[in-house]
Amino acid sequence: RNASLLALSVALASCGQQTTSTPLSAQGVGGVGRYVVVFKADVLPSNARQLIEAAGGQVTSSAANIGVVTVKGNAAFARNIAKNGLVDSVGTEHHYNLIEPGRIVELSADQAASVDATIGAPTAADNLYPYQWDMRRIGAPAAWARVPLETQATVTVAVLDTGVLDTHPDLVGQVVDRVDTSYCGTDMGTGNPAHPGYAQWFDAVTNPDLEVGADACTPATSPAYQTHGTHVAGTIAAKFGGGRVVGVAPGSRIAAYKVFDRIRYLDDDGEIQDGVSAWDGPLFEAITDAADKGYQVINMSLGGSLSRNKKDDNAGWKAWNRAVTYAVKKGTVVVTSAGNSASNSNGVTAHVPSDLPGVINVSATDTSQLIVQNNMLVAAPGSDIAASYTNTGAAVDISAPGGDYMPQGEPRDDFELYHLILNTGVGESAADLGKPVYYFMAGTSMATPHVAGGVALVKALHPGWNTQQVKTWLQQTADKMPNRQYFGHGLLNVDAATR
Repeated sequence: RNASLLALSVALASCGQQTTSTPLSAQGVGGVGRYVVVFKADVLPSNARQLIEAAGGQVTSSAANIGVVTVKGNAAFARNIAKNGLVDSVGTEHHYNLIEPGRIVELSADQAASVDATIGAPTAADNLYPYQWDMRRIGAPAAWARVPLETQATVTVAVLDTGVLDTHPDLVGQVVDRVDTSYCGTDMGTGNPAHPGYAQWFDAVTNPDLEVGADACTPATSPAYQTHGTHVAGTIAAKFGGGRVVGVAPGSRIAAYKVFDRIRYLDDDGEIQDGVSAWDGPLFEAITDAADKGYQVINMSLGGSLSRNKKDDNAGWKAWNRAVTYAVKKGTVVVTSAGNSASNSNGVTAHVPSDLPGVINVSATDTSQLIVQNNMLVAAPGSDIAASYTNTGAAVDISAPGGDYMPQGEPRDDFELYHLILNTGVGESAADLGKPVYYFMAGTSMATPHVAGGVALVKALHPGWNTQQVKTWLQQTADKMPNRQYFGHGLLNVDAATR
C-alpha cells in the first residue's frame, strides 16, 4: 500500500446498496394494466391507434418502425385486441432496473495515420486517473496513442439510462444529443431533456394502478438525481483534461437518452421506497430513434427477466427482438449488461436485453490484487477474477472490469474500495445534490460501457463493420480467460482491438 498513492486526495463517503429486484407489477390492483401489443407487420398499420381505442385501450408509446405499441387498458382490452387479425401477440409491459449492486461516492486506419491527427493522453488535470486501474487493464493507453481524437469523434454512443449531466467538466462538449422518452421525465429547468434530475414520479403509493397518462405523473415531494447514466457516459467518453477522469474512447460522442422514470412505491415490507425503472415503451422508442439517427453504438446498462415458457412474456420477448434486430440492421452495435444476480442464464428465464440474439452481452470482472506502478493503481498480472455478482451463461460474449464491492460477502475496507470503477457522476446526497462529482461504482453496468467504448474505437477505425464483425473482432482480440460461462470469449483488450 503505497503512501504516495494514497496521498492522492479522494474523499470517500459510503452510500447504501441499491436493490436490483423488480419492485412493481404492471397490473394495477384496480384492474388497469400496461400492455405490449405486437402487430404482425414490422411497421404499425396506419389505423393502429384507432384499433387500440376501439378495443378499449389507450396508447402510451409507439415504436412505429417495429410494429409495437404499449397500451394502458384492462384485461378485457387485452382479450379484445388479441383477437384482431393484425395482431401477433399481447402481453404485460415490463420494466427494467439499473444494473448497479452498490457504490461508493467521492468526491479509419488511414485517418489514424494522418499527420494532422491529435493523439491524446491524460493530463495533469486528470488527477484521478491514477485510480482508474480499469483503463490500464484493458489496454486503453495504447489505444489512445493509436486512434486520433478526430477519428474517435466520428462515432456516437447512445447511452440509454437515467440521463447525463452534460455540464459535468469531463463531459462538456461530449454530449451531442439529448432525448427524453421516459413517461414522466423532467429537465429540472435546465433545457436538457436528458438531465439526470427527477422532479416528477409515478406515485404507486397513492396510485397503485400506475396508469400511464398525464394525470399519472405527479410532482415529487422533493427533487432527486440519478448518477448512473452520467457514470456510464464518463466511462465511455470522459475527455482528456476536462475534469479529473478519462473514458475508454475520450474523443467519441454521447447521445444521452433518459429512459428511466422515478417511482415511489411500497416494498414487500410495506416501506415506502423511492427508485427508478425503465418501461418497455420508452426503451423501444429510444432504441429505434438512436438507430434511425445513425448512432453507431447503443449502451444499455439495465435489465430484467422474462420467462421463455410463459405465454404472457412472449409479446415482450418478440418486441425486444424486433427492436434489437432493427438497430442491428441499421448498423448500430447494441452492448448490454449480463446482470448482477450471480445467476446462470442458461435456463428458461432470460435476462433482457442481454440474452437477446444480436447484442454484445458483457459480464463483469475484478482483480484479486491491485499493485502500484509509477504511482498508479494497476491490476497485478494474472489477477483477473469474475465479479461475485455477475450473471453467467452461454449468452455471455465478453467480459470487462466492473469492480467488486464485496467479493467475499463482506464490504471492502477503505483501500480495497479502489477495486471499484471510478468515473463521473452527479451528486445524489444533500451535500452535493445535482452537482458534478466522481463515483466509485461496481456492477455489470460499469463493465458494459468499457465494451461500448471499445466498440466506439473499433467502429472509428472500421466504420463499415457490422455488429457481427465488431463482436467477432473484440472476441478474437480479447485476453483469453479460463471459464467461458463467466468470461465469454475473454476480457476486453482495446490495445489489441485497435491494432
